[in-house]
Amino acid sequence: MDTWLSYRLADLLMFSPAIYARVFERLNDALWPGHVLLAGLTAAMLGLAALRAGSAHRLAAVLLAAAWIWVAWRFFGLYAEINLAAPWFAALFAGQAVALLTLTAIGPGLALGRPRRVRHWLGLGLATWGLALHPLAWWAAGRPLAGTELFAVAPDPTAIATLGLLLMADLPRRGRLPIRGILLVLPATWLLISALTWWALLTA
Repeated sequence: MDTWLSYRLADLLMFSPAIYARVFERLNDALWPGHVLLAGLTAAMLGLAALRAGSAHRLAAVLLAAAWIWVAWRFFGLYAEINLAAPWFAALFAGQAVALLTLTAIGPGLALGRPRRVRHWLGLGLATWGLALHPLAWWAAGRPLAGTELFAVAPDPTAIATLGLLLMADLPRRGRLPIRGILLVLPATWLLISALTWWALLTA
């Protein structure tokens, strides 16, 4: 027991910050020029979510679920080369995709409301960060442009933007079932895992 207590979180990591950053460079290199299509699909998702039609909201939720599926498959497929826990993380992202698809079947889809409450404004800030500012922050911090983390490509901005969109969305309760709260659990869980990973990397 004393031996286990002597370990730090950093001792459990199998990679350095440089190796972790290289995963994003490889990911973006393999995707290019698919980033153009990705930007178009992201804009379409936001546009559909802002419309009044229920069918548009359901399609927006499907596109958001597709982003989670893509990250689960593509990012964590590469991440598995340096982290044995990657398949479990991929399952977490796949689970969120299933939850979002369920939202299209039994709920209203992804319908963005106008910012009128603190929750909406917080959601707008998170969505803006995840969709636009997160990659710029990495570039400003000195990471090569090829290694920036993008929505629907990297897990952190995908989770952050999803939290924001769900906070902005008009999601009715199903009886006592808190749909929004359920949908927020897995993105928040990943961000906690990511924060612990970065803390371990930077304190190693």
